Amino acid sequence: MHKETSTFTIHVELSAEFDENYEGDNDGYAWLERFRGRVQPRLLRAVYDAIRAEEAFQAVPTSRGHSPDEHATIAVTYKDS
Repeated sequence: MHKETSTFTIHVELSAEFDENYEGDNDGYAWLERFRGRVQPRLLRAVYDAIRAEEAFQAVPTSRGHSPDEHATIAVTYKDS
């Protein structure tokens, strides 16, 4: 069997800006928890849906050893039928 490989990276950098009345991270990075709890799942679901929309492609998560809050690796396999 012959196998070909490649990579495609989507890198999302997160930041938050606050007015001059902000008193530090006493809120426990609420903005980041909001992203992780609400946006990140939808973002990942959209990526999986886009990949799986093509019947020849399969997608499975493979982020072994990494924090799922900070890293998502998806193994995409093309099956020529």
